[in-house]
Amino acid sequence: MSEVLNLQDKIKNELLDISGTISEIVDSYKQLHSPLVETQKNVPKATEQLDKIAEQTAAATHRMLDTAELITQREDEVIAGLNIIKEKINNKNYDEVIELCDDLALKASDNNNDAFVIMDALQFQDITSQQIDHAVVLLEELEKKLHRILAVLNGEDNKDLPEVSVSKKRAFDPHADLFTNKTNQHDIDSLFSKK
Repeated sequence: MSEVLNLQDKIKNELLDISGTISEIVDSYKQLHSPLVETQKNVPKATEQLDKIAEQTAAATHRMLDTAELITQREDEVIAGLNIIKEKINNKNYDEVIELCDDLALKASDNNNDAFVIMDALQFQDITSQQIDHAVVLLEELEKKLHRILAVLNGEDNKDLPEVSVSKKRAFDPHADLFTNKTNQHDIDSLFSKK
């Protein structure tokens, strides 16, 4: 009878060991499942963010180049106009000089406005920086989660894991966009006029 009890105890202990092992496997699966699901969501977000950066940088650059080309064309016209003014003054055609001066003043005004367009387009650097920071944060979070998964797979405890280094604190608007959410000068001026 003691052999039967002894055998039952052995079977019971083996079943308890198997049950504990299964519990550990289930716990490990739960620890692995959540970071993998989050990783699966964040990698496409980071890729999308980097694609958005490339698209907006290209658009801003083309806008600046087009505007600079307009300015140089008008500057050529201003130079030519000034030479004509000299000639007309020498010939005493003052009415034509006044008309030409008005045209040149308009071109100078357009150049001024286009210079502001270029300055506005240069804001892409700030927006691009925010988008890159957002993508980097997503990738840093991904790195931490993958590190945890590897630790679990290697049988290490989460509290024994070395810290994954983070390069710097980042502040950003994840929705920063060059094409939307623009603030016009009129909106800014109206803020200052309200007293």
